Amino acid sequence: MKYRHVFWAFILIAIGILFMLNNFGVLEFGFRTLWSLWPLILILWGISILPIRDGVKITALIAVLGLTVIFFNRISERSSWFKFHNFRGFNNMDWEEDESNTYNYQPQNLSVPFDSLTIKGELKLDAAAGNFFLQGVTSEFLTFEKSGDIGNYSLTTTNEDGRKRINLTLEKSRIRHSVSENKVEIKLSEKPSWNLDFDIGAAEIHMDLRDYKIDTTTIDAGASSIDIKIGDKNPLTVMTFNAGASSIKVEIPKESGCQIKSESFMISKEFEGFTKKGEGIYQTDNFATGKNKIFLTIKTAISKIEITRY
Repeated sequence: MKYRHVFWAFILIAIGILFMLNNFGVLEFGFRTLWSLWPLILILWGISILPIRDGVKITALIAVLGLTVIFFNRISERSSWFKFHNFRGFNNMDWEEDESNTYNYQPQNLSVPFDSLTIKGELKLDAAAGNFFLQGVTSEFLTFEKSGDIGNYSLTTTNEDGRKRINLTLEKSRIRHSVSENKVEIKLSEKPSWNLDFDIGAAEIHMDLRDYKIDTTTIDAGASSIDIKIGDKNPLTVMTFNAGASSIKVEIPKESGCQIKSESFMISKEFEGFTKKGEGIYQTDNFATGKNKIFLTIKTAISKIEITRY
């Protein structure tokens, strides 16, 4: 039996075992932690190119996967330690450990006043893991609400030629081992057109964009659950996903023509109402005639992707 024939099979088996052990409560494992396993691919790849017999390689492969399961089991026994490092690793923040209760973060509310001269908004969100909701309209230009104990966000704005740039960034700060929640709710004005750029760690992302005119959306995420509903208020919407092992669901209007460019591997996909036009290219039947055009580019690995029409 050739090592290359069982390389991906063993990886999938190991991931399946970890999820199964999580379901039975033996250890703590999920999509958020799966993204942190990417160095394991390098280890197994290194084993594959060693100048040794395939039998020895397979033995080494099984040993590495077994040690991985044991490691996660030990980590899950110290869940508070695990949560801290999970948040810390995904966003590369320069946080310091603090065992005291000095940092008791309160809910945070931020806003940007409405400006009738601004015709385009650009929102960049740079955050760690958590739950993120973008939905609903506001009489302000933007409103932001945060709850949880991960820390506070800073908000900066710049204006240039009718364009308002808004940056929301999680502040570098001390963080306790007991971090357990980071919930963010954002509402936008429906009057300008928007460019959205989310750079997030392992997260749950829920966006209902039907009330907004969306020009572009870029989501860079770790192992995440992403649920987005796109509207038809803009003649052209371009959306790009860069994610690790994730679950991605996108809903698009039936009246809009849509094209998907998928640059993904080892995925489960369901593209409702799409026809394959080429390598990784899918289009709706009304792509050429649709009044509105939606372009989706999806770059993921080991993910589930579902595109539906409403």
